[in-house]
Amino acid sequence: MKSPKRIIIITLTLLTLQGCGLQFWYNRIAWLSTWYADDYVTLSSTQEERIEALVEKHAYWHRTTQLPRYNQFIGDLSSDLRKRNLEQTYDSYSDRLSDFYQTILNQVLDDAVEELSLLNDKQVDELIKNINSSAKEQAEEYQNTDKEDRAEQELEEAIDYYDEWFDDLTEEQETIIKSMVKNTQPTFGLRSQYLSKWREAFHLALQERRTESGQKALYSLLRKPRQLSSLELKQLRERNQEVFKTHLIELFNTLSDEQIEHFIEFLNDYREDFKDLIQDAN
Repeated sequence: MKSPKRIIIITLTLLTLQGCGLQFWYNRIAWLSTWYADDYVTLSSTQEERIEALVEKHAYWHRTTQLPRYNQFIGDLSSDLRKRNLEQTYDSYSDRLSDFYQTILNQVLDDAVEELSLLNDKQVDELIKNINSSAKEQAEEYQNTDKEDRAEQELEEAIDYYDEWFDDLTEEQETIIKSMVKNTQPTFGLRSQYLSKWREAFHLALQERRTESGQKALYSLLRKPRQLSSLELKQLRERNQEVFKTHLIELFNTLSDEQIEHFIEFLNDYREDFKDLIQDAN
């Protein structure tokens, strides 16, 4: 489902999550974008140059306008953690994270649709073929993994994830994490159905990509992809979000002062990287 321009969104989002070599990868985002896009569609040299220029433009915008917002977010979150006020403010942070993503999407969407509209027929066929192939590989990998093995892997990843945040998890905290993982219902089957519908709609829109109606369809599919989700999937997602919220707040309420400071120090590493990236842009 990744178009040549949606890589901007994906890459910038990942940059806020990956601590190792953050500045190194951020400063190479234009090259990474075209390299990744080439996995899905063969670009001409002109297209590569144009996309790299667009990514550079959006990366500068992101560096100068969004990274300060992320630092403010980290500062506010750190303050509420020390005040042990997260239960009262959780929803506001969730809304702010959603807004970060939506803001990036709104920034790049015009260019995304423009680039998609300039693909030739052969490139469209290649793009759809590769998107479908990637989806098939993911489905096969999921189906070939034993249910119990999958659950065990998810639990191990969750434990490692939170241990990096908080350091030296207690038995009580590990029990909360286990409960979170256990009570989260799998959505892969329903998501696969929804994504299949999305890919079909995306293909149809690409076939009309140079018409007004085709471009409107592309805007709609990229801006609100979940509009094609089934009611069952929407309800399951909402339930899982509540499970996550309940357990995460419970987990935060068990943290010692030392664990909170460890997490804040973890967040501040990002803050310092963001500050350096902002300063480099000026």
